[in-house]
Amino acid sequence: MSIKINNLLGIDGGGTKTEFLLTDSDKKEIRRIILGASNPVSTGIENTYDILKNGIVEICSKINTSETSVFAGIAGAKTGDNRRLINEFLSGFDFASYDCGSDTDLAIEAALNGENGTVVIMGTGIVAFTCSDNNVYRSGGRGYMIDKGGSGFHFGSDALNAAFEFIDGRGGSEAILNLVEQMLGKSLESSLPEIYSIGSTYIASFAPTVFEAYNLGDSTALKIIERNTYEASKIINGARRQSTDVNDKIVICGGLCRQKDILEPFLMKYIENVTSLHFLDKPMVNGAISLAGRIKKC
Repeated sequence: MSIKINNLLGIDGGGTKTEFLLTDSDKKEIRRIILGASNPVSTGIENTYDILKNGIVEICSKINTSETSVFAGIAGAKTGDNRRLINEFLSGFDFASYDCGSDTDLAIEAALNGENGTVVIMGTGIVAFTCSDNNVYRSGGRGYMIDKGGSGFHFGSDALNAAFEFIDGRGGSEAILNLVEQMLGKSLESSLPEIYSIGSTYIASFAPTVFEAYNLGDSTALKIIERNTYEASKIINGARRQSTDVNDKIVICGGLCRQKDILEPFLMKYIENVTSLHFLDKPMVNGAISLAGRIKKC
């Protein structure tokens, strides 16, 4: 006997947070929760399991999982054996159907809706995909140790560098130092051990100080934004150059979308052959809901 799908569960797992969205079969929202980071590359697969378990148990507490289809888009899922491991984990919840992909699958789905164009994820990390007639061309997305700018990590790292430069008398920015220490609630110098121990997600959390300092007229913040948008444009241009039929549509996704008003003119200056930019105004987890609705029953 065929099982009716009464609910859809979408999961968007990244390097900073994991969002769970539960809807009915008509995609009407029932509940939404946000937990911590779940990228297995940066936090480990066991942490990914813990976040997924806690979120699934909480959000599905009042529904029948056997009538639910779930798609989990997890950053790092397509690295190594992670996708298989996460799918095996999802199999333990008695879902009617389930599948795991990466957060880029969600961005492409939410931003382009099957159309040609370029999707740029500017979150903790940065990656661009140009989609052209079922072909997907990638640029960037190799992680903070290889990519050189345009991500939340790089904005945050540049902010911390500017703050320490000011402390050392090497230039830098007093405005950024003050904003960083307001966030910390203590001196930056005393925070160095936790900056190194917590890692890239924590460093990315300082990115907003750059934009706050820019709004205060800080010249160092301006240079940081110039540098990072130039690096981001190189990644975007690289993805678009790989396609022989470049569509003008470019959609920016991820946490840095919150800085649209500041980022847009800088990006427009450096992206080749662009007339306009779109910034995704809905959560990427909506793309997971759309994908959950198309999974064949297990």
